[in-house]
Amino acid sequence: MLSRVNMVCLALGAFIAGAAPYAVHAQAGDALAHAEQTCLDNGVGPNTVAFDTCVARAAHAYVNGEPEAAAREARRLADARQACMSYDIDPMTLGYHQCIASETHRHVATRPVPGSAQQ
Repeated sequence: MLSRVNMVCLALGAFIAGAAPYAVHAQAGDALAHAEQTCLDNGVGPNTVAFDTCVARAAHAYVNGEPEAAAREARRLADARQACMSYDIDPMTLGYHQCIASETHRHVATRPVPGSAQQ
């Protein structure tokens, strides 16, 4: 039998172990502010799946010191949002979320590799 103190320590340890991976994804406030503005400037409106995705990706780029990559991500998400809206998919559905993911992946996959012969 475990004593009450051991149970509390075990529960606290499990909580900390479970929360640790989420702490890695935290973004700096300055990076988030820049990311939000970048997404808004590229036409990705707030309170949408596309905006949340855009902010997360752009903030990651800002944290890594890559503002150009943040702008590219914002444009990619704006293009994906536009494409999904043209398909008449309700933005509050899982289908829209999947469309955003699919469209952003398609834009990455079709982009030519720098320095390649194909241009």
